[in-house]
Amino acid sequence: MTPAQATRCMDALKSKTTLRRIFGCSKENVIIVTPGKFRNHCKAYPEWGAEALRLAKENEKAAGIRTTTVNLKYARERSAESRRNAATCANGHVRTLENTFYVLNERNCLVRRCRDCNKNAKRARLPTEEQVRAVVVAVHHGATLTAAASASSQPALRNFFRKNPKIGNRIYTLSRANLAARLREVWRAKRLTAAPSLTQNNGEDAYEAVRRATAHLHEHERDDVMSRMFIAIGEGWLKLSEASVRVGEFLRDQRRRPRVYGDQRFSLDNPLADGSGMTWLDTKTNADRLWGLGTAEAPRKEGGF
Repeated sequence: MTPAQATRCMDALKSKTTLRRIFGCSKENVIIVTPGKFRNHCKAYPEWGAEALRLAKENEKAAGIRTTTVNLKYARERSAESRRNAATCANGHVRTLENTFYVLNERNCLVRRCRDCNKNAKRARLPTEEQVRAVVVAVHHGATLTAAASASSQPALRNFFRKNPKIGNRIYTLSRANLAARLREVWRAKRLTAAPSLTQNNGEDAYEAVRRATAHLHEHERDDVMSRMFIAIGEGWLKLSEASVRVGEFLRDQRRRPRVYGDQRFSLDNPLADGSGMTWLDTKTNADRLWGLGTAEAPRKEGGF
């Protein structure tokens, strides 16, 4: 070898380069010297040759360890680096903050994903034949579409129904009918479960609760208010324990109801019925007066009461 070749060869060995690359067997390096010239130079200069062979052996050993243990890691790092620096995703969508999100992969590492690719995959996803058959059977047996299919499989089912509109319209119609029937059953069950509170103890509990709640009301309003409260207990929106607290609501409602038919003032001079010659005043006796008469009847004053 020439002195220049010997210098370059020694510098390459000291920089952890193997003989394979020095001899030009690798595409990444330009040939420095041939194997024959290297062996002849080692024989001509034993000290130089011993140092060169020692470095070459260390480099070969280090290269072997690196190849077997670190190569896969470096390959992953290079691949990840190239993906991080890429301006587009694998399908050509431009990387932006709006269409990019991150998820954890199986190695618990954050991986960047493309929203456009995710949307396209969801649009193309279709259910299996078993899933479609199970949904059709469930809907025909009274289930709703939400109950028949899981939340994760519903997007795929919608894609299938869009591609098969006749099947989709039929399933949607049956599902809506089943939902209406289910709501009717729930409403009927609520009405039925409210009835026992009205018939409990042969109705004595409900009657006693309403009687105590309306004991302070005037007698001409008490019966109507009690009737309204009994209906509310039967329909389930009035509890027996709340009768005394909510009696005011039913009293206000009772007093408001007559005004629905107009602003006519109620008076004792009004006729009992249409075409009747009697008035409400004709039905009153001394016992109905605000101040009852004693044993001896007081003289009547002009003007009635």
